[in-house]
Amino acid sequence: MRTPAIAQLRSRIKIALLALASRLSGRHAVLLPSQARHDESMIDLRAPYRVEGTTLTVDLRERGPGQLTATLLGYEGHFPARTIWTGPARGYPGPCGLTLDLASGTVSLSDREWGRVRLPLPGRRFCWRVTLTGTDGVRRRRLTGHYLPAVRGAVESDYFRGDTYVDHEAESAGEHRRIIELLERHHGRGPILEIGCATGGLLAALDAEGIASFGLDVSEWAVGRAVERLGSGRVWVCDVERDPFPVETKDRGPFGAVVLSSVLEHFAYPFAVLAKLTALTAPRTLLLITTTNADSLSHRLFGSEWEGYFDWTHRGVDRVSVRSLREALPRLGWRIAELETHAIWDVAADPTRATLREWWAADARFRRLLVERDLGDLVTCVAVKE
Repeated sequence: MRTPAIAQLRSRIKIALLALASRLSGRHAVLLPSQARHDESMIDLRAPYRVEGTTLTVDLRERGPGQLTATLLGYEGHFPARTIWTGPARGYPGPCGLTLDLASGTVSLSDREWGRVRLPLPGRRFCWRVTLTGTDGVRRRRLTGHYLPAVRGAVESDYFRGDTYVDHEAESAGEHRRIIELLERHHGRGPILEIGCATGGLLAALDAEGIASFGLDVSEWAVGRAVERLGSGRVWVCDVERDPFPVETKDRGPFGAVVLSSVLEHFAYPFAVLAKLTALTAPRTLLLITTTNADSLSHRLFGSEWEGYFDWTHRGVDRVSVRSLREALPRLGWRIAELETHAIWDVAADPTRATLREWWAADARFRRLLVERDLGDLVTCVAVKE
């Protein structure tokens, strides 16, 4: 097993070697995974990302016979590293199905039982690691990626810690500095109202900058944690789409800035919510939105298996895009000052889907292409009330 120190050393060596190769060749050297080298290195298969019903079938399409091994992996944090079940090598007869019955735990290959998995699975995300050794001795491998739709319910601790987010606090912390920089660049002023404030991380970061701020969130659990962090009189429970604003919130308006960070896509009718929020603003109020882009490249490629559908609370994810923001905000009295897409948002383990992530990370031309064509998965929008 690699220790963190050894893994870090290997990473530094790779970075140094790539930098040297770039200097010597006058090109931008990139290190791709081994599957990028040959078409024959990956098993030909089809598998759903989102699992509907109680049966998952991986359609294995390799024609030749051989020996097949399969390991079912669960996630540790963001990585499929936890072994759930491993099947002994079995003869592969040719195209057939690898099936997991999520009601009984039965694993079958070509309709013959291979073994049983202990249920329930330890999380919503999991994947298969399959290896096929052909009669010619060629070994082909593949990771698949899958997730189970969440059971709808209250947005409580499980949602923020392991169900939808691995760790909401850690994952959102990196956005706080960027939001504050956007507020500074566009001369945002207090008091600031954050919609969807969750456990109060951004509000605490604004406190550190000396900026007065308040928050609303639909989750009673999250607001409880925010009150523990910030004290009373700062955060209130409110379903902004259905409920009237708390009197305490209205009394603190009009607000100098309204922030919706990764929240607009959660509303069934996001632009009706923006119209409602406009009543809490005044001329020169800043509106800062980070949200999803339904017109992104990966949505067009993956359709119903786009990452935007993973979160069951994304009720309006199909309604929010660069195009809909450009059309709706001016009608509501907002002048757009900045609007840009960014990021490839896909965490599936399958190497074919990982291609977009790797292109984004490695190739500035690809990043620029997506930005210029409004094809990124995420949107940053800043608008000013006229």
